[in-house]
Amino acid sequence: MKTAYGKLTVLIALLIAGTLLFAPMRFGTEDYLYAHPRSVKMHPGDSYALSFRLDSDVPQSVSYTSTDPSVAAVNSNGLVTAMNPGTAQVRLDAQNGAKATVQIEVVGSGASSLALNTEALSLEKGQISGLRAIIDGADGDELIRWRSADESIAHVDAVGRVQAVGGGTTRVTASTRDGLSASATVNVHVSGTAMHITPGDVTLGVGSVLRLNTYFLPSDTTDDTLSWDSSAPGVLRVQEDGTVYALSEGAAVLSAFSRDGLSGSTVITVEPAAEEFEVSPAAATLERASRLTLQPRFLDALGHEDKDSNHYVTWTTSNPGVATVENGVVTAVNSGQARISAAADGKIASCMLTVQTLVEEVRLNLDEMYVLREQTVVPIQLEAQVLPADADDTRLQYTVDNELVATVSPWGLVTLTGGYGTATVTVRASSGAEAYFTVNVVAQLPEVTASPPDLSGN
Repeated sequence: MKTAYGKLTVLIALLIAGTLLFAPMRFGTEDYLYAHPRSVKMHPGDSYALSFRLDSDVPQSVSYTSTDPSVAAVNSNGLVTAMNPGTAQVRLDAQNGAKATVQIEVVGSGASSLALNTEALSLEKGQISGLRAIIDGADGDELIRWRSADESIAHVDAVGRVQAVGGGTTRVTASTRDGLSASATVNVHVSGTAMHITPGDVTLGVGSVLRLNTYFLPSDTTDDTLSWDSSAPGVLRVQEDGTVYALSEGAAVLSAFSRDGLSGSTVITVEPAAEEFEVSPAAATLERASRLTLQPRFLDALGHEDKDSNHYVTWTTSNPGVATVENGVVTAVNSGQARISAAADGKIASCMLTVQTLVEEVRLNLDEMYVLREQTVVPIQLEAQVLPADADDTRLQYTVDNELVATVSPWGLVTLTGGYGTATVTVRASSGAEAYFTVNVVAQLPEVTASPPDLSGN
């Protein structure tokens, strides 16, 4: 029994010792730390942010140290700065013992030339491709910065992978810290699902000229209109740019065809032209930011209005910076003049529009004042502000209703005459906007009543 008991005791002791001996080895294999990249070539002054992946079930921090800070220094966030030519290692240490290293080589001079593996890249929306920098025939890792001129078209990451984001053309540029750069054109194609013509299904008078346009779905489609066709060229003739000429009464189908094979169509009817065409009103004045709807009028040979006519009218403005127009609705943009023209049935009528920017509000630096009679020797200078500040006419007129108490100069200087009483100064803009200042000359100043304390906690 003693012998068997002794052997059992020894066996248990060996098992416990083995568990303690090999436990750290098993624990060490549970965490893996991977650094990216494994090696970097840099020039003095360059910076590079290291990244890593830590496979562990336990959240833990990772620290960075350099074996030679005089060659490559590293901060607590893994940003490596090249100091002087030479080699060094940056060590990554996880809190629970996992480790990784990155080889850093700092060279004294940069590349002498930089080129890309292609000058042009054609992608479909959503596709990912890559550009490769060719640097002076070097086989090491050169620090390259990538940039897309338009991120809404193509995005490029830190290693030159290009992702097509939206339709269009942009430039992707690679550059070095030494100032070398190379670019490639990236064309992103977006296939369309539908093609439409605007305006659609309209009625014209003989002699009308109308420019048709196309739009595609989705809105970022890179497709384009290739050609036009009319089913009845004797009724409607269409040019390559979509301009339609109404030649005779009838109807025709106008069709457009795209470069990628889409098509769209519209039916246009041609009726006899009106004898006369005019726009009402023929002249108007608007305040900035206001709107006016112009009314087109089709007249017969006797000058009577044809209210049943629904012929299409094309609207244009001579000065979009002053006024814009859409379907006859005019929006005043800025002060000035613009001619709003309407074309229909081969005739043109117009409205001469004047846009004004009026003073909408006048503000004074003072509203009311109480003055002792012995203090009336000191004049009061009013300062006025007009809104908007860029109004056409910012001139102001000052008047006072009681000159026995005060007078006012054209520039707002209030002079007290020494009499008791109240006088109100009015400042008025040419637009009618006004502001007021009241001065009270008294023998004793009124008592100021203190506001009760706010007990609401607000």
